[in-house]
Amino acid sequence: MDPQKLKQAKAIAIFMTIAFAAFVFYLIFIPVQVADSSIIEVEISSGQGLSQIASTLKNKGLIRSESIFILYVKVIGDAANLKAGRYVFYDPSIGGQASLNIPEIIDILVSGKSEPDDIEITIPEGLNVWDIDKRLAQAGLIQESRFSSQYHNDEGYLFPDTYRLKNYLPAQAGELKITDYEKLLSELREKMGVNFNAKTEELFSALDGSQPEAGQPLAGAKSSGGKNLSNEQKLRTIIIASILEKEARSEKDMRLVAGIIEKRLKLDIPLQIDATVIYGACRREFAKSNFSKNCDVTFQGPAVEIKIDGPFNTYIHKGLPPAPISNPGLKAINAALNPQESDYLYYLSTRDGSQMIYSKTAGEHSANRRKYLGI
Repeated sequence: MDPQKLKQAKAIAIFMTIAFAAFVFYLIFIPVQVADSSIIEVEISSGQGLSQIASTLKNKGLIRSESIFILYVKVIGDAANLKAGRYVFYDPSIGGQASLNIPEIIDILVSGKSEPDDIEITIPEGLNVWDIDKRLAQAGLIQESRFSSQYHNDEGYLFPDTYRLKNYLPAQAGELKITDYEKLLSELREKMGVNFNAKTEELFSALDGSQPEAGQPLAGAKSSGGKNLSNEQKLRTIIIASILEKEARSEKDMRLVAGIIEKRLKLDIPLQIDATVIYGACRREFAKSNFSKNCDVTFQGPAVEIKIDGPFNTYIHKGLPPAPISNPGLKAINAALNPQESDYLYYLSTRDGSQMIYSKTAGEHSANRRKYLGI
């Protein structure tokens, strides 16, 4: 090669290397100047991956490059050290905290310097709307029936999980206002909805929307990404899953009970599930109180309620109840989609709930009721 051309090539290579290094330095160490908002909130949820965190920071305008952020975090070995929380970043134009570069942002996320006044509330699997309401009230977050009166029609979609919420409530309980509750409840309901869609998307994505025959589970449908899955089909799955949360504990038992439910639906036999009857009674009494008094399932036992007609009475009416009776988690939803076939047609739970007893015939079931329940 011509010495002059070789010299030029080297100069270009050096220039490009320096330019690239300067560009990377710029992306990492020069803060993004935020001009559109005085305060930027970033929420990092438990279990979020590095790419999701990088995407969140990029969308909030705090970093310029997701790839550079991910690469830098991996190089310094902090990929597993970023902590969940609600973080607040301030625009320097109002005299607050200066804009941060990538190392400074990582330091904050690793140290977990999130907002100290955040509220964390855990909603276990299988609670109904009244259970959730009572849990929120016992935590001092709402007055009783605030949540249930607003969201009783959303049963089944109040996804169980641990939620971090901004604390809208004043330090003194006597200062609580309706707007304080509304903000907190609105944020919780929104996060529950987003969480439900995100967590169930993968399970439902294996279904194509072809309508199964009566008593046939959706799991037999062919896969097409779930794009054509109807709301009715999803509702059917959630209703069954909500029953499983009340009737069984382990995934094995949930799948067996799901199989029995599907078999009874196919044979056009009433489901005869006490949990649906009690739930229906709760809805009736809740409506009578003008949605102001949470359900107390002890007001009448199932032996009385099974004789009272109502849409949730699966002793009188064949088929599934019209709506979910609890808010199921992924284990129950997966069991509803993948029922276990068996020869059983009946089941019961021992009084302490530690064991499920299955029967093939009505005679066997009656004998098991006498043996394990004394009835």
